Amino acid sequence: MDKQNAILTVVGKDHTGILAAAASEAAKADANIEDVSQSVLNGFFSMVMVIDVTHMKGSLDDLETAVQEALPDMKIHLMHENIFKAMHTI
Repeated sequence: MDKQNAILTVVGKDHTGILAAAASEAAKADANIEDVSQSVLNGFFSMVMVIDVTHMKGSLDDLETAVQEALPDMKIHLMHENIFKAMHTI
C-alpha cells in the first residue's frame, strides 16, 4: 500500500494543550504525525500538521470530528494530501 498523508490545520485563540490534544487524537486513531509547523501571533495559534494516515483506524471525517471535539474553541480542517495538492496546483 502506498503511503497516504493528510493535512490537519488548527487555528484559534492560543491556550495550553492545543498541540497535545491534536496529537493525542491522531495517536488514538493510529495515525502517525510526520511534521508540524505552528506559530502564535498576537495571541492567535496556527498549526499545520502532516499526518500519515496509511494505517489509520476510521475515516478522515472521524479524525476531524475527534480533534474538533477535543478542541471545540478552535477551527479544525483535515483533508487528504492529494486533495490539498490538487487545490494548490495551477
